[in-house]
Amino acid sequence: MRVGVWCVLAGLSGLGCGGVVEDVSAPVVEQVRQSQSCAPGAVYKVKDILPPDAPLPSPGAPVPDWLTNVQGTLFFTADLYPDRSILWRSDGTSEGTVPVREFLGAGGQGLGSLTAVGTRLFFLVSDSLFGRELWVSDGTEAGTRLVRDLAEGPNSSYLEYLQAVGNVVTFFRRPTVPGPLELWRSDGTEAGTFRLRDFGTQYNLVPQVLPVPGQRLFILQDAANGTALWRTDGTERGTVLVKRLDAGQVPMMGSAHTDTGLSVFILHDQGPITEVWRTDGTPGGTVRLESFGGYLGLLGALGGQVYLSAATPEGTGLRISRVSLAGGGKATVTTVPNRFAGEPGAWPFVQTSTVAGGRLYWSMGIGTPGPAPREVSLWSTDGTASGTWELGRGLNTSDERSSPLFNTGAGTLLFSNSDGTTGLEPWVTDGSLERTGMVADLTPLGGSRPEAFTRVGGTVFFRAYSNTRGDALWAMPANVTCRTQPVDAR
Repeated sequence: MRVGVWCVLAGLSGLGCGGVVEDVSAPVVEQVRQSQSCAPGAVYKVKDILPPDAPLPSPGAPVPDWLTNVQGTLFFTADLYPDRSILWRSDGTSEGTVPVREFLGAGGQGLGSLTAVGTRLFFLVSDSLFGRELWVSDGTEAGTRLVRDLAEGPNSSYLEYLQAVGNVVTFFRRPTVPGPLELWRSDGTEAGTFRLRDFGTQYNLVPQVLPVPGQRLFILQDAANGTALWRTDGTERGTVLVKRLDAGQVPMMGSAHTDTGLSVFILHDQGPITEVWRTDGTPGGTVRLESFGGYLGLLGALGGQVYLSAATPEGTGLRISRVSLAGGGKATVTTVPNRFAGEPGAWPFVQTSTVAGGRLYWSMGIGTPGPAPREVSLWSTDGTASGTWELGRGLNTSDERSSPLFNTGAGTLLFSNSDGTTGLEPWVTDGSLERTGMVADLTPLGGSRPEAFTRVGGTVFFRAYSNTRGDALWAMPANVTCRTQPVDAR
């Protein structure tokens, strides 16, 4: 990654190497408030999950958790202090929301990593007899079983990063910690669960997922070989090195998928320099698109462009840049203003981002001298300065959790927000101010704090406070929409 010093200096001013494009700031639009829910009756509580005798879970082990769609059936977990973990399934009704199997001796957070592969669910669970191992379920108690006891007896296998590839699940294992890094696959049978490759002790795995259909892409790093892209199709022969990306061990700081099946990712090299890459899983299709001076974050891909963000040198705003998926075409789209500029610690940053309904969304936090942001707002763009605006300023300002941004698949985005008169509640938007509003005020006292939105068929399930006992399982139609009436638009 050889980039001249002049390029780095230029990049520190926000654009990096390439042509200079006029920087037009995004319009400042005050958020629209509303006095009532915009979709009365659309949201319903499916079921309270915690039993009456159970203590409330900690924020680190919420109940329900790991909401996962397995071909039209919702599965989720409940870790109950001190030593019970329960796998659940739901058809969206209270009567059809039932426990599948209980595991004892799991301790805290013993059940997780739920991964759908066809009609089956793979997961990891800690059990008093087998330790922490790989299990599979067809949704019945009898059909929920241990796949293979890789570390015999109550000893635990160090398994992580489950991902479906075709009709098998792939995962990484370290027989001992520290120890060699191994890639495994399983079809749900003991005979069909075996190691694909032993990478030895020198490699480190970069945990970010690179989404490309039909294969698993991953990045390995070591002192001798630097940073390299690998792929697997779930077979030993199909597990191969794709391309060496850098001679050093450089951090990968984000990835995203595109609507053309490509994956994009960014690497931060010394300098500092941010490199934008795309890949289709082949050597020829893995190319560096552009380099930017400074540290930029990846927002996502939209309409043949990759979008990135970086605070301006003075912290007065968040600069949005783009580069073509075809390579080149570097440009500044706009600068989102920071209305707290100049106050102590008030630097803008991006918490999370996603694409929904042909628009790119991101939550922008404004820092403080402490760990929690002073404000988090929702922004959206169609890729132009005139099509970039603010949709809300009441997103979660916790230093431990952020408001989810969820693509419903129906052209809209679900998120959690407060308008100042309610706590955090579920909101929906199609990217316009006129159709951005609260779906329902589920908990008038304090807010319901909705999280873990998951679509199953035409329904979106989520976790939120129930007013009775901790969080519960809730649901709403995926196509829920909102048309608000301005209360004090300014």
